[in-house]
Formats: sequence, C-alpha cells, structure tokens
Amino acid sequence: MDQPWVYIVLFGLVFIIYAKIIPKASTTKGQANPTLHEIEEAMEHFTAELDDQNKALVQLLAETKRDYEVQTAKLTSRLEIVERQSTLTNQELSKLGFAYDELQKKAAYPPEKKEMIELQKTTVEDTVADVVDPPVAMNLKTRYVELFTLFEQGKSVEHIAKKLNMNKGEVNLIFQLAKQEEKLNAH
Repeated sequence: MDQPWVYIVLFGLVFIIYAKIIPKASTTKGQANPTLHEIEEAMEHFTAELDDQNKALVQLLAETKRDYEVQTAKLTSRLEIVERQSTLTNQELSKLGFAYDELQKKAAYPPEKKEMIELQKTTVEDTVADVVDPPVAMNLKTRYVELFTLFEQGKSVEHIAKKLNMNKGEVNLIFQLAKQEEKLNAH
C-alpha cells in the first residue's frame, strides 16, 4: 500500500462519502426551519383565536351586566311602588284603628258624660267618614280585578304572577292586604 494511487482512491472515496452526508444534513436543517415556522404560525393563529374569544366573552359579560342593571332598576321601582302602597295602607289602618278606639271610648262612657261626647261627636264622625269611605282606588279588589278573578278561578300565585307580569311576592302582598282590608271592613 505504498502506492500513491491507493491514497488518492481512498481520499476520493472519503471525499465522495463526505459530500453525500453533508447535503443530507443541510436538507434536514432546511426542513426543520419550515416546521418551526409552521409551529410559530399555529401559535399565532391560536393566540388570535383566544383574543377573539376573550373579546366575545368580555362583550357578553358587559351585555349581561347591562341587562342585570336594567332588571335591578325595574325591580327597584316596583319595590318602591309597593312600599308606597304599603305605607298608604298602613296609614289607612292607623286611621281606622284610631276611629275604632274613639268609637270604643264613646261606647264605654256612662250617660252622665254624654255632653262631652256630643262635643267630640262631630270630629269623630268626620274622622270615621274619612276612614270608612276610602277612595275607590284604595279598594284592592276593584284595583286588581283581573288578579282576584284569576285567584277565584283557582289559579296558582305563580300562574297569576306570570300572566300579569308581576312578582310572586307582589301578588302575595296584594292578597294579604286584601285580607286585612276585608277584616277591617267586617268590623
């Protein structure tokens, strides 16, 4: 193996093998870069979708909050109306209670104090007349005719509330106030 042509052939073979290996390594590097690029594009697409979904979720939450605030405002106004009605009813009850007490006192006085009663009679009768003849709008059965008609038909409170677009608590309150009104009218 001392001949130079053997060294040249061996060197050529090594060079050929090396030449075949190097292009393959560079092509694998070239293929790795598009794969990395595809991954980056997929990640960018994924983050864009997440951003769109987050924006839609924030918008949905904002709309839900607005709807909640509108419903709260409606319920607050209804509650104020019911409270005002309750206050007026309580005032009427107080007047009726006062008139009832006055009538009880009048009935409890012996005949010798009748002169003093005669002096107070006009004020008591005026008070009783004011209390006994409440305005027609304060009579719950005439004010809520449809509600009481449904109740007399045997409909449930839930059904009545849905049909008349009222709260169940409001319907129950009207029934309770009507019962109190009937008791007061019975006396």
